[in-house]
Amino acid sequence: MTAGRPVDDITSLLKRFGAESLERKGGISGINVEDDARALVNDLERYPHAFVLACIADRQTKSDIAWSLPRAIREAASGFEFDTLRGLSEDQWTSVLASSGHRLASEMVRLLPAAIGHIGDRYGGDASRIWANGSSGAAVARRFLAFDGVGPKIANMAVNILIRDFGIRLTRPMPDIAVDTHVLRVFERLGLLGRLEHSQLRSTQGKQQLRLQLRARELNPEWPGELDWPAWLIGRSWCHAGRAPECHECYMSSLCPRDGVASHSTAGS
Repeated sequence: MTAGRPVDDITSLLKRFGAESLERKGGISGINVEDDARALVNDLERYPHAFVLACIADRQTKSDIAWSLPRAIREAASGFEFDTLRGLSEDQWTSVLASSGHRLASEMVRLLPAAIGHIGDRYGGDASRIWANGSSGAAVARRFLAFDGVGPKIANMAVNILIRDFGIRLTRPMPDIAVDTHVLRVFERLGLLGRLEHSQLRSTQGKQQLRLQLRARELNPEWPGELDWPAWLIGRSWCHAGRAPECHECYMSSLCPRDGVASHSTAGS
């Protein structure tokens, strides 16, 4: 039980919100990019490598920058065919990334060409083979982890997007939740994951991530990563960290015990 509410009820409502909040635009939800940039990263049939590059770039920067990068690369390269990208010089990569606004532009100059090389060497230039028919969600996450610069968060995020937004059919075991500060905060405030005492907060980041992943597996064993999108969206939209949460607006307000939320933050709820 959580503040008088069954955990199962809270989990079910969270999953319902996730299903209802998908943007249904034929691809990735939650990104604010122009239509041509969206169309490129959504085109898994012709340009699956666009999706992979955007996922790799989606770290320590605004999501609109990461998911617009493939379009910027296409414009600089005058095309987006795989062989075209594999033929880009270091100067060309440097030029497009330097003007992208990405906080890790210099690191992306190394990681993105390396990703193209890995796709060429391991998958014959066809990135869609990463999520080939019959693959398990865990296997696809493992394949993403083989890319330089990709950790568990990005790997699980990528696979969850493929399942959730593109309808890619993968088998069990399914991917884990993508650990994120929004997701952790929402889990704690919903009472789905106990808040650590101050002394325990000194635990390693890896331990925190594992706690959240294991809890998601307990709550939704068939697909732990299903809880990723709704928790992230709630954290971004209403369940703020640096200012009072907008509990009265939140989809989860009817069941949320508001663990750790100051009473003045729930005004109007």
